[in-house]
Amino acid sequence: MTIFWHAKRFLLGITAYVALTSWAAAEMSVQPLDAITSAVAAASTLKAEKQGYNNVDVNVRPLDNRLRLPECSEPLSTFFPPGSNILGAVSVGVRCSGEKSWTIYARAQVNARTAIPVLRRPMPRHSLITEGDLEMINQPAGTANTQGIILDPDQIIGMEITRALNAGSAIKPSQLRAPKVIARGQQVLLVSGNGGLKVRMQGKALKDAAVGERVKVTNLSSGQKIEGIANADGTVSVP
Repeated sequence: MTIFWHAKRFLLGITAYVALTSWAAAEMSVQPLDAITSAVAAASTLKAEKQGYNNVDVNVRPLDNRLRLPECSEPLSTFFPPGSNILGAVSVGVRCSGEKSWTIYARAQVNARTAIPVLRRPMPRHSLITEGDLEMINQPAGTANTQGIILDPDQIIGMEITRALNAGSAIKPSQLRAPKVIARGQQVLLVSGNGGLKVRMQGKALKDAAVGERVKVTNLSSGQKIEGIANADGTVSVP
């Protein structure tokens, strides 16, 4: 760097420096800021979606319009500092690995909404839930409204609710049970044997049972109490 001691030379030097800087800035291709914010938004969205979030919305904080970075000759890459959040306020690094390399950090607010199944109408206790009883609504992810509830409607349809629920209720696993296919006191068909050789007898159930549950029955022919497995068709498989 040359230092100009005389005032006149100093002023001439400044003028030349400013002119040279302006010429260099004019000659240099500047990285579009919207390309940086687009990279931040895409990276933040992808990260959230990989963690199972959907309906992701990313709001990138505007960059300073005075920022002048050399236009990158390579595609921009992004990275997240260790311990970065997935939702909420996040910091995203954007890196240029081209001939004139640079790295910049941008801030963004990432929100996501989760689709959850809720009841369309009030349902009394012991109701069996059908597909028509449910509708999907969006709730902010990570809130109390989405914690501990069932997100997959297929895990709800066909199940019995253990308590009365209001319209709009999300459903927790503790509020469901498999429907009973056998009721206490019901006459049932007892099936014993494997393959083509099966013995069928009449019995009486001593308790309620859902599919796959063990249930005690009385053999009406012998009066013997035995235990079997409840089947979907209401029969009981016994040893």
